[in-house]
Amino acid sequence: MVEKKHKAIIGVAMVLLGLAQASSYVVQRNLGFAIFGLLYSCLGIGYLWAEVYAVDR
Repeated sequence: MVEKKHKAIIGVAMVLLGLAQASSYVVQRNLGFAIFGLLYSCLGIGYLWAEVYAVDR
């Protein structure tokens, strides 16, 4: 249970960090790095789905 909680924290941190990066670069009008931030957020969502919310194997 503790391992699942740690994985959830990592996934949420990835999503928040990606969104922070994307919003920061949108304000600076740098679309390339903003897209990378959104991609990192999507990776965090995928990590959450695969490691936390998927059915236990």
